[in-house]
Amino acid sequence: MKARVNLQIRAPEVRLVSENGKDLGLFSREQALEMVRRRGEDLVEIGPEAVPPVCQMIDYGKYRYRLQEARKGRSAT
Repeated sequence: MKARVNLQIRAPEVRLVSENGKDLGLFSREQALEMVRRRGEDLVEIGPEAVPPVCQMIDYGKYRYRLQEARKGRSAT
């Protein structure tokens, strides 16, 4: 399943975590989008089943790379 990114995220409120996993708290979607825009990063939904959804501030390309590396590691074992 492909992660929702930036404007694809529909929830009015999200729990935001930093790139290193630190919980930054609850924010409106608009606040979170503004924060990541200022940092030059993306808002990536990593916990869509949570209420509110969990989103991470990270470059989407870096996020996809990390997922690919994790999949390679699992298939190698």
